[in-house]
Amino acid sequence: MKTTANSKLSILVVDDDENIRMVLRQSLEKEGYHVSTANSAEEALNTLQRSFFHVVITDIMMGEMNGVELLLQIKEMNSLMQIYVMTSHGTLPHVIQCMQGGAYDFFEKPLKIEDILISLGEAARRATRWSSLYSSHSLSSKGK
Repeated sequence: MKTTANSKLSILVVDDDENIRMVLRQSLEKEGYHVSTANSAEEALNTLQRSFFHVVITDIMMGEMNGVELLLQIKEMNSLMQIYVMTSHGTLPHVIQCMQGGAYDFFEKPLKIEDILISLGEAARRATRWSSLYSSHSLSSKGK
C-alpha cells in the first residue's frame, strides 16, 4: 500500500542488531518509505549531518552511546525531528527518559510492524502539515 505521504517520508533506523535493521528496512520500504540505516549512534549522527530525515527510529540499548543520548543530541540538532525508540523489557526508566526528551513513541521488542506503521502514518501527516505550514509562511513572508 504505497501512498504519496509514505513515499515522501525518509526514515533513519538505528540499531546495533543487523537483523532488526534489515527487517525494518525491508518492511518499511515495502510500504513506500525511504529508509537508511545506521549500526550505532555515532554513525547515525554522521548520517544526520549529511542527509535530511523526517523520522529516526532508534534502539535504546546500544554500544558506546545509547539511544537516550542519541535522542538528546538529535533534538539539539533539529528540535522538530520525529524520534521513535525501540526497547526490550526492563528498560522502562530509559523509555521514560526518551519520552521526556522528546520521543514521539516507543516500540517494544519483539517489534510489531503494524504498530510502527501506525506511528509512521501519523509522522507522515505531521511532516506534510509542517511542510505546508512552512510553505505558506514563506510565501506570505515574501509578499511583505
